[in-house]
Amino acid sequence: MKRLLLASILSLPLPQVIQAKETINWVKWKLVPEYIDSAPYKDMGYLDNFLKYTLKRLPEYNHKQEYSPINRIAESWKNGNVCSLHLWLGYWPKKIIYSKPYAFTPRFGIIVRKDSKIFKHLGTRKSVSLKYLLSETNYAMGILPLFYRTGTNSRYPQLKHLIKPYIGTKKVEEFKNSRNEMSVAYLDSSRVDYILRMRITHYAETKIKSINPNKYQHYYLDEGMTYKKVAAACSKSKLGKEVITKINKFIEQDYDFFNKYIYFRQQWDTHNTVFEENYKNYFIKKIPNTKITK
Repeated sequence: MKRLLLASILSLPLPQVIQAKETINWVKWKLVPEYIDSAPYKDMGYLDNFLKYTLKRLPEYNHKQEYSPINRIAESWKNGNVCSLHLWLGYWPKKIIYSKPYAFTPRFGIIVRKDSKIFKHLGTRKSVSLKYLLSETNYAMGILPLFYRTGTNSRYPQLKHLIKPYIGTKKVEEFKNSRNEMSVAYLDSSRVDYILRMRITHYAETKIKSINPNKYQHYYLDEGMTYKKVAAACSKSKLGKEVITKINKFIEQDYDFFNKYIYFRQQWDTHNTVFEENYKNYFIKKIPNTKITK
C-alpha cells in the first residue's frame, strides 16, 4: 500500500516554477504633444497613446513609465532595462540599441505674432530662410539651448550649423525651462521676435491653453527640409536586445504599427496633410524619398 502511494505521488506532475516578469522602464520627457503630464490632456499625447498601444503588444513584461530629463536618460541606459519608444537616430551609440526606424520628425519652422514688425516684413509666404533672418536682419530668435547638457547632441541637429555662430549675440536667445519647449509667451512678452519650433508643437500649445491661433503666423524654413528618422531604443543589454527584436517584428510583419502611430500623431496635427502623405508613402507604400535621412 505504501509503495502504491509513493508511486502515485512520484507520478504526479511537478509544479511549474513561475518566472517573474522582467520590468522595462520606459523613459519619457515633458514635451507637448508627445507626452502630456498635466490636465486637461494628461496622458493623451500622441506618444502617450502610442506607448499604451505598444505595451499591450508586450504583455510578457512588466512596464514602468517615468518622466526623465535628457541628462538623466543619458545615465540611465546602464541600468540595462531602460527603453524609449521614440528617439532620433544617432544618440548614445555605445549605450543603446535601436529598432528599425518607423517614423520621422517634421521640419522645424518659426512662429511670429501677426501684429509684429517681422510679420509685416515676411507677409503670408509659406516659408522663409533662417540663414537670411540670421545674417541679413536684426530680429531676435528664441530657441531652447542649442545643445543638451552633454554638449554633443543638439536639439536642432539639421540647423545647428546655421545657429551656432550667432549664439551669444542679440540675434539668438536661448531659453532654458523644465518643460523643454518654446512658447508663444516669449513672443507675447516681446522677449524675442520669432521662436523656432515644430508646427505640431505650436498648435498643440494653442489647443491646450485655449489660445487663439489666428494671432500667430507659422512659416516653414527653407533650410533643414529633410525629415530625421525616429526609432525605438533600449539599453544595450540582453533584455534590451530582446525587446528591440520584438519591436522589429511589429515593424516588419504588419502595417498596424505604422497606422497607429500616424493616427495618434495626426490627432494633434490634423491639417498637416503633407507630413501624413510623406509618412504613408515612405513607410507603408515603400516609396523612396531623398528628404528622409538619418
